[in-house]
Amino acid sequence: MQNEAEETEEGIYKLSMNQEQAKDRARALLDVIENMCEIRITNSEQVIEAITEKKTLDEQRILTISTSLNSWVAMNPLDMGEVKIPVEVVNELICCICIAEMKTL
Repeated sequence: MQNEAEETEEGIYKLSMNQEQAKDRARALLDVIENMCEIRITNSEQVIEAITEKKTLDEQRILTISTSLNSWVAMNPLDMGEVKIPVEVVNELICCICIAEMKTL
């Protein structure tokens, strides 16, 4: 199934995905973070679930969340190439991103 473009009330187009597509996209972006930072995210499935369970099926929003997670990983010390991203951090980033989006509309 392909992504579908939806127009919001504000005339903005969003690329919506189904749940599996959203999980695949989040997984791919976390893989990029792991490869670029030469780390392994030990709880990547939990992070993916946290991103997609909040009805985050918009491709741009998933990219924004992943970019924020990349910054979080870069700013936090790592032990032996492994990192566990607290789900609370993911949820807080999602809330902040959603609030910021609402303020710009």
